[in-house]
Amino acid sequence: MTKHYTGKNWLEIVGKEKLQTFQDTFAQNHNIGLSFLDTKGEPLTVSAQTSLLCHKIQLKNDKHCSAEHQMAREKVASTKEAQFFSCNIGVSYLLCPVFWGEEIVAYAQVGCFISEESTLPEKYIKEFNIPVFPTKDIKAIGDLLIRIIKLLNINYKKAYEAGLSERMPKSTVVDDARLSNREQQVVGLLCEGFNNKQISENLVISEKTC
Repeated sequence: MTKHYTGKNWLEIVGKEKLQTFQDTFAQNHNIGLSFLDTKGEPLTVSAQTSLLCHKIQLKNDKHCSAEHQMAREKVASTKEAQFFSCNIGVSYLLCPVFWGEEIVAYAQVGCFISEESTLPEKYIKEFNIPVFPTKDIKAIGDLLIRIIKLLNINYKKAYEAGLSERMPKSTVVDDARLSNREQQVVGLLCEGFNNKQISENLVISEKTC
């Protein structure tokens, strides 16, 4: 019988504190919300840069928002690829699948944000401090997160089944073969809580490169 792993199993291996640090640093550096959820939509981390507008809307339309998010997770689960979604008021978010082997065990959710083409009234953007991004910047942030999320799909399955997970260092979250040495250094510093300026100074690179 095939064993199915959960987001909590994955979080135990990756390390909750390290994932939380990466999440918070990524969100701060890009001025965008980020959280990790299990396959049922339950939080695995404390959300960073939470949108006040989304929170207010969810309080009034909890069932509708829950149904929309469930449909989004089902779509990503069926395609096994990250997808951009927009709610009925024009606020967008990105949902990235987190894999353990071939199985989706969690999701990274980026949002809420709007593109420059959004028709959301200016008063709401200012009142709730909603991030506005050019389309190319949104895509760049999404592509970067997708690449980093792929790093977390390390083959821990055999180790976990053999009971070796407890002997593996919790800080091990990067598969060296997946990124260049410089990219590994950037990800490592992000996980330690460095911001873009600190990373650029540490590695002597342009801040835009981070």
